[in-house]
Amino acid sequence: MIRSLSSGVSGLRSHQVRMDVIANNIANVNTTAFKSGRVNFQEVLSQNIRGDSVSLVGVDSVNPAQIGLGVAVQSIDTLFSQGAPATTNRVLDIMVDGNGFFRLAKYSGDQIIEYYYTRDGAFYVTNDGYLVNAAGLYVLGVGADETSWLDGNAITEVINGEYEVAADFPGERIRLFDPEADGTGDMPNNLTTLRIDSNGLVFVNGRTDRAALILLDNYTNVENLVRLGGNLYEVPLDGDIPHSDGWGVPGSAGGQGKLISGALEMSNVDLSTEFANMITTQRGFQANARVITVSDEMLSELINLKR
Repeated sequence: MIRSLSSGVSGLRSHQVRMDVIANNIANVNTTAFKSGRVNFQEVLSQNIRGDSVSLVGVDSVNPAQIGLGVAVQSIDTLFSQGAPATTNRVLDIMVDGNGFFRLAKYSGDQIIEYYYTRDGAFYVTNDGYLVNAAGLYVLGVGADETSWLDGNAITEVINGEYEVAADFPGERIRLFDPEADGTGDMPNNLTTLRIDSNGLVFVNGRTDRAALILLDNYTNVENLVRLGGNLYEVPLDGDIPHSDGWGVPGSAGGQGKLISGALEMSNVDLSTEFANMITTQRGFQANARVITVSDEMLSELINLKR
């Protein structure tokens, strides 16, 4: 009886966690680039009532007799399937079509103090000309003119305009204009028009030379990224810069997806799946609650036998 009570309680707790994850998925059905969660269960320890034995005289062996002691949450996974595109016709709304994350950074002066990942490409331009997200975190890539890209060894031209990123290059703030510039050099002093192509190349004020290059990080082990809220993920660090073999140009051979300017990635939550999971979770919760009720009634009958 006590075992059944414990199993019922473990079932209630586990199904409550599953319902919490489902509720969070549904709450974020319209959150830009949200990735849904999934709960997996596992059985817990079993009590041995009788061990197994092997006969030496030709009699059939005896199988073990065990009673399970309930259920526990095995894992809560994040499903990184592609969300559908939502057209906004805003140039600074950028969707990643395929693999990869935008790499963002928090700065203290000119030093990066923390890195982040995001799939939310709703970006803005500050009064100083820097490309940032809604929280003011800087979008990383290469923000200088093409000549300094090559001279600085951050970017290497491979062939036919394709670019390869140096492995130890963490990225830098992307600056589209400098309000203090005189307008005659490589950096304009204002922003009138903007175009972003599928490879992350940014063109400002109708110029043919590239003003910046937005890079993507195709982090391979996405399952171990930690949600931080604000559509951000924590970046695993290796030393002072994020460790990733997929840091590169969108649409390149490194497996990065292409960029779509004028669109945002929608949440990948499937409401029909979530409602079905909600029903099965509710029924599982009710069944485990019933187990506790019946076990309590049986204990009550046992106690009343002495009367």
